[in-house]
Amino acid sequence: MAADYEPRAEKYESFLLDLDGVIYLNQQPIPDAVEFVKRLRAMGKRVLFLTNNSRYTRSEYRHKLESMGIASSEDEFMTASVATASFLEEGYALDGKTAFFIGGRGLEEALSATPLRLLSGEKGRDAGFVVVGWDMELTYDKLRIACLALHAGAVFVATNDDATFPAPDGLWPGAGAIVAALERAAGREALVVGKPNVYMLEAALSITGARPDGTLMIGDRLETDILGGWRAGLDTCLVLSGVARRSDLEGFEPQPDLVVDSLLELL
Repeated sequence: MAADYEPRAEKYESFLLDLDGVIYLNQQPIPDAVEFVKRLRAMGKRVLFLTNNSRYTRSEYRHKLESMGIASSEDEFMTASVATASFLEEGYALDGKTAFFIGGRGLEEALSATPLRLLSGEKGRDAGFVVVGWDMELTYDKLRIACLALHAGAVFVATNDDATFPAPDGLWPGAGAIVAALERAAGREALVVGKPNVYMLEAALSITGARPDGTLMIGDRLETDILGGWRAGLDTCLVLSGVARRSDLEGFEPQPDLVVDSLLELL
């Protein structure tokens, strides 16, 4: 007689899913992950996409997933850019203040929704805040202007400090590489908002309305997704489709609750 078996995903009401390395690699969807999301929705589960990638807007992410066959709404995305804008509004009086940013459209849109006035070019050296994310159009001038503002006393905030970005041909420099350059040049550490900072995880939970013990954090990075989920009191799942490899688990703490090669294993 066959034993009753409940899929591991059944015990959770809500799923926080990283994007890069979990749902896709750059522009290439991971087929098992696309099917996994569809089946979660069919089961009536709550899904929130939680990404440290600050380059794109929530609208751009929605269209990207739609092109891969995943229907979504903009309120199902929590990006490091959106979290950073919320962090700044909650922690600082921004009226009349200025900022210089290094990043993409996603960071620009999020910061533009705050009271901060964004400065560009040489004016940026007088900014009161320097906000750094992933920038594929990075130039030396951007680093120079940010460095001058930091030496003048600007508040230093980073959307995330992921050292690399998983792409189909390997690992590219991530936002953390840019942050590290400025930290070294300015002699100061940035305030980091994205995973594994618990602020971003708690913001995600407030959106889903789910209990921590009913939520599974799924990601491909031990030092951000797994550590961040653990700090927020969530069960965690490492999927080996992105950055981390099984050998990376040796000696790492905290260990993920689940490790899978394909997300479909959870079903």
